[in-house]
Amino acid sequence: MRLILGLAALALLAACATPRQTCLRAAQAELQALDAQIAEVEAALARGYRITPEREPRTTLHICAWPREPVLFCTQHTPRERATRVSVVPAAEEARLAELRHDRARVVAATADRAAACPA
Repeated sequence: MRLILGLAALALLAACATPRQTCLRAAQAELQALDAQIAEVEAALARGYRITPEREPRTTLHICAWPREPVLFCTQHTPRERATRVSVVPAAEEARLAELRHDRARVVAATADRAAACPA
């Protein structure tokens, strides 16, 4: 019950954002996404590998009972996500990082223009 009340309160607070706050958040979304990509590439370069999620099928066997049957074995298919390490090519990652930083410089100027256009 507390979870539902907390989510309702959060939704209410999100709806109370001023038009300026909404506009600024939208203007900065692309810049924040680029910053996250840059941080990911820098971390991969520092580690020497990239962590990628991989879904693998998994079937579990459990005992289930039905009203008119004594005991049955049932299977359930539940995919599991596993993190795998993929080695990186440092030269390619450096080139990607340089490209992302170049894009970031362009997006910073565009974000400033969009933020200036937001209502006061």
